[in-house]
Amino acid sequence: MKPDDLHTRINKLEILFSEQEYTVESLNTVVTRQSLEIEQLNIKVNVLKQHIREYRKQFPESAIVDEKPPHY
Repeated sequence: MKPDDLHTRINKLEILFSEQEYTVESLNTVVTRQSLEIEQLNIKVNVLKQHIREYRKQFPESAIVDEKPPHY
């Protein structure tokens, strides 16, 4: 193998490594952001669940009936 060939192969590997490193960093940024968004959404869902529980407590059980609509 000639030294020029080896130098060319090493340069290609360095370029490939740099591109992969950029991709991994970009993906890490996206995953980190998504993780924060998921945490925020989970908090919102839990708050909504609590609101629903509190709302249901305001009505007697007899008021909450799953009746079929008249067109059935």
